[in-house]
Amino acid sequence: MRLNNQTFIITGASSGIGRGLALEMFRENANLVCMARRSSLLKELQNETDKKRVQVFTGDVTKAKDCKDVIALALKQFKNIDGIIHNAGVSMRATAEEADLKVQKNLMDVNFFSLTYLYKYGLPALKETKGHLVCVSSLMGLFSTQLRSGYAASKHAVQGFMDSVRLETIDYGLHVMTISPGFIQTDIALSSLSADGGLHGVKGSHHKGIPVEYAAKRIIDGIVDRKRDLVIAKPRERLALFLSKWAPGFLDKIIARADVN
Repeated sequence: MRLNNQTFIITGASSGIGRGLALEMFRENANLVCMARRSSLLKELQNETDKKRVQVFTGDVTKAKDCKDVIALALKQFKNIDGIIHNAGVSMRATAEEADLKVQKNLMDVNFFSLTYLYKYGLPALKETKGHLVCVSSLMGLFSTQLRSGYAASKHAVQGFMDSVRLETIDYGLHVMTISPGFIQTDIALSSLSADGGLHGVKGSHHKGIPVEYAAKRIIDGIVDRKRDLVIAKPRERLALFLSKWAPGFLDKIIARADVN
């Protein structure tokens, strides 16, 4: 029970990594406020756990008011906040040339600006508990592939923001951790945005990725150990990360010929 009676907010909690995290953190005896847009899936999650320890909040992370309100709900229900885990996110499958500008803006709103809202409204509570600010970014925050221009840009922005606020909050005793997953067994490819903003609707390679349950346990380990950065990826993806730093031109040639759907 490493998280016994600690209170965490999880965004994007209705599916994928967010849902997996909620279930694993519940088993660690944490109190949770789970935020997502799909209320029916949040209710299913709550029914699988405990309505006293798992509160749900139907909201949109792109709306500053919803981010402010989820912070208020956590404080009202559990009196303090030990951690904010920003997991909500959306990807894309289109070239920068083809993608409508609204797609690029949507990616920044969901993946990056929402993080700034949660940080702004949640920081006072986190300072009191010397708590955890955690963001699920992506390997695309460290290097890029084709068909991901807006997604990679938003995740690079996340990486820069987290690195900066880590330095700004050292004296507060906060723990700031950026998580960079590779392929995880989620539906992120299905829900990715196509060039016109519609759903991509193709499963892609994520079904071959790391199980959500394993990723969730690794994230909890990182929280408990107060790690700075956490990469959750298979050896091939770790090799790509290595090459991106030491042989980027060589990596470009490999990725240019690869199927990145």
